[in-house]
Amino acid sequence: MSVDMFERRFVQELRKLKEFRPNDVRDPRVWPSVGSDAGKLPAWRALFTSMCHYGHSTGYRLFEFEDFYNYCQKAYTEKNPSRQKYKKYFSGELRSGMRQRVGVWYESGMAETYLYSCLAEAIEDQMKVGVVLYDARADWKLKADIVVIMNDKPMRVSAYVGEDQERPSIEARREVIERERKKNTSQSAHWNNTQLERMRLFEIQRTDDDLQIVNGVRLFSISAVNRLLVEMYKHARVEGGWVFPE
Repeated sequence: MSVDMFERRFVQELRKLKEFRPNDVRDPRVWPSVGSDAGKLPAWRALFTSMCHYGHSTGYRLFEFEDFYNYCQKAYTEKNPSRQKYKKYFSGELRSGMRQRVGVWYESGMAETYLYSCLAEAIEDQMKVGVVLYDARADWKLKADIVVIMNDKPMRVSAYVGEDQERPSIEARREVIERERKKNTSQSAHWNNTQLERMRLFEIQRTDDDLQIVNGVRLFSISAVNRLLVEMYKHARVEGGWVFPE
């Protein structure tokens, strides 16, 4: 669990925050690339999820970008045993690029948490035919943004930004980087997991033409969420599946 909110409550809480200002101009020096250790940072999603849990226990609240940026900075540059290696990303000429990268994490985290809230409301609360799991470890270890079990059928959801034709090249680059990082720890990787391979993969995308913007944060549109639900209901053989009003 990351948050325990209906879709309507999530949007309300997001609107209470200081407006987020997205920045899509990347500094390649702070992002990972093939054949290089540059931009290699510990998994951010664990930090994002922990802030979601803190908000859940302090009044069902969400958190602003600045709070998340400061949390990441403290975790990487003060608390991590390799903090000296990460300090350069949060100071000097790399700082603005790192703020942009953390902004991408923040917006991605909010979009996926919103999606989780929608799926949980529809499948668990309205239909009561399954469970929806959103776990930081499943993301970085199993490469599954969200796991759904409905009518005894396990499914994975991949949530991403961009057009369909861009996805294969992005996934290919990520695969190369992942294999480079796992050279010495391949046993802990997700490859060749037979259960994972049997789980049907569903996708949802956010594009410039198909999204909703709430307080500056670009979320998946309700139409995209409903299309995903319909596909998953069909796969699980659930009739009369509940969807959100459009």
